[in-house]
Amino acid sequence: MAEKPELLLRAKDISIQFGGLRAVSDFSLDLYQGELIGLIGPNGAGKTTVFNMLSGIYKPTEGTVTFVGRDGKLQVISGKSPAQLNRVGIARTFQNIRLFSNLTVAENVKIALHQSRAVNPLDVLFRTNRFRNDEKMMDEKAARLLSLFNMEEKKNDYAKNLPYGEQRKLEI
Repeated sequence: MAEKPELLLRAKDISIQFGGLRAVSDFSLDLYQGELIGLIGPNGAGKTTVFNMLSGIYKPTEGTVTFVGRDGKLQVISGKSPAQLNRVGIARTFQNIRLFSNLTVAENVKIALHQSRAVNPLDVLFRTNRFRNDEKMMDEKAARLLSLFNMEEKKNDYAKNLPYGEQRKLEI
């Protein structure tokens, strides 16, 4: 007998209202590990709005979104910001690729890591030991991430020169 896949994400009766317009009503979804699903519908049906609620861009006015985090525990994520969701393992891309096309792959990754830096503008300006140590740590972390996504050999390539699929991978 096959083992039941693990639940990763659950949206339970989520709805959102903009002023007097109810854009999505009572949407529910269970997403299991290894599962690939599609959300289809005509223009204006609410597909993007659902993704915006699942990824923290919009907060549902009703219902709950839960996610099994890296620690294996189910946690409520509805109402959390995209940055908070990213820390628990949820990321999304947009229809249009958002990269710094004239920077290298490694530079794009380091820019994404900037929010966790431990330096201030004076450290950067005067190239202090703290700046140099932080820069080394960022280089090492970027290298680990590039290795995780099998992109370490592309680290010096410009983002604009990557194939579309690799640009999407870099964006994540």
